[in-house]
Amino acid sequence: MSDDSYINMREMLKDCISDVQERAINTGVPGIPTGFQPLDDLIGGFEKGKVYVIGGRPCMGKEELMLSMILDIILESKLPVLMFSTNHQKADYVQRLLAIHCDILVMHLFQGSLEPHEWDRLDKRTGELVDAPLFMHDSLDLPLNELVETARNCIREKEVKIILIDCLQMVDFTNEDDNPSDRVAKVMLSLKQLARLCNIPIIVGSMLSRGIEYREGLEGKQPQLMDLMNSSFIEGLADVIMMVHRPEYYHIYQDDNGRNLRGLIEIIVRKNALKTIGQHFPGLS
Repeated sequence: MSDDSYINMREMLKDCISDVQERAINTGVPGIPTGFQPLDDLIGGFEKGKVYVIGGRPCMGKEELMLSMILDIILESKLPVLMFSTNHQKADYVQRLLAIHCDILVMHLFQGSLEPHEWDRLDKRTGELVDAPLFMHDSLDLPLNELVETARNCIREKEVKIILIDCLQMVDFTNEDDNPSDRVAKVMLSLKQLARLCNIPIIVGSMLSRGIEYREGLEGKQPQLMDLMNSSFIEGLADVIMMVHRPEYYHIYQDDNGRNLRGLIEIIVRKNALKTIGQHFPGLS
């Protein structure tokens, strides 16, 4: 009985050189573009079989960043996306997607108080989203088995190429026998397995602890890996961990070099498996 669970060095080198040659021909990023070139240069886009974690405190813009990435993937790369909404209703995210795409304040959409030029943009740009390949599933306290089953069905039936989950800590909180650390560990392990087996990237948002609020200074307010809730399991299983930080929220308006930080969201890559770490300023507001 043959065992195909291992491979010899000759075959591994052959596959490795083939990958290098293919990437030399294809000058684009190895994975699905994020919509932010400096971030793509750092992490190589969203690569197949990997799990990406985006952490952030409330009001930092974590969800807006994820929605901006979704818009780029469905409109520019034109790839089918499945999003699990565990923290908000589908209608809330659709409204925020529309606000980002049409460059309109979400509050204006919520109140229906649009200026004439905003109504014009809404009329012109809404049509671009009508046939966009985005599929959304919303469920508070989403059971893990339901998430996995839904993901596999969408991959098979809708040819989904990337999955996003808005909040890791809101998944599989139905088993009262497990503590939060055990639940997060089970979810992360299942997501890692799903990404590998289905050969797609999975991006998941994560809450951060309040420890940041009690630290001082520019660097003190920047989120660290230890700020991830149940961080040890997330650190070990995620391939890439990036933090979303808005210095202006903490009344920090410039960095040590005098760079203006007003209206900017800072993305800090804290883990980047087999690659470098760093940060960049995408300029979201």
